[in-house]
Amino acid sequence: MEESKAREILGKNFIGSEELPRINNLFSVIVPKEIPDIPFSETEIQSKKNSHILILCVSQFSDGSSITIANIREKIALCNGNPCFYNQDWYLNEQFINKPLELKWLFVSKDVLDESRAMPADSVIAKYELHSAVELTYTFFVNFFVNNGEKLWNNDYVWCSDVDDKGDQIYVGRYTDASGLNADGFEIHRHLRIKKNYGVV
Repeated sequence: MEESKAREILGKNFIGSEELPRINNLFSVIVPKEIPDIPFSETEIQSKKNSHILILCVSQFSDGSSITIANIREKIALCNGNPCFYNQDWYLNEQFINKPLELKWLFVSKDVLDESRAMPADSVIAKYELHSAVELTYTFFVNFFVNNGEKLWNNDYVWCSDVDDKGDQIYVGRYTDASGLNADGFEIHRHLRIKKNYGVV
C-alpha cells in the first residue's frame, strides 16, 4: 500500500516519511530515500484505523547514531520541562537498551488488549508476538511529539520481547502515575521470574 492511501485512512494514527521531518527540532532522524512497502492490507488497516498506530521506524538519528533506547534517553532528557523518562537507572548497563531500531513499518495497538490484562508473563509470551522495547519506546516518543503530547499506554504497562541480562522479561509504559505518588515519565521495568535461588528459610 502507498503511504498516501494509508495516511488517508488512518489520519493522525499514521506517522510516515512526511510526518517524521516535522519533529526534527525535537526528535531529529534520517528518513531514508528507500522506504519499505507497507506490509499490511487495506482491509486490516481499515479494521484497525481507530485502535492502532502505523508508524515508520527508521534506524538513525540525524547525527548518524543508531536509534536505541540509550540514545533516545540521552537526546530527549526533558519534554516541555518534564522528564521524558521516569527517573531510574537500573537498566543503563543492560544489553537491550543498545539494541538498534530496524527500518520497518510497525502497526501497534494504542491500548493494551483487554484479553491480555493481568495475564502471567509466560502465558503472554506463548500467545502473542511481542514488540521490542526499542520499537515501543520509539513509537511512544515519536507519537508524543507528532500528536501534541498524546501519551500511548498512559496508565498501562506493555510487555516487550526483550529480556534483561538475567532473563527477566522487560515491560514499558505508564507515563502518568494515576495515584499521584510518583513522578511522571516513560517507565522501563523487568518482571522478576521466580528462579531456583528463591525460597523460604
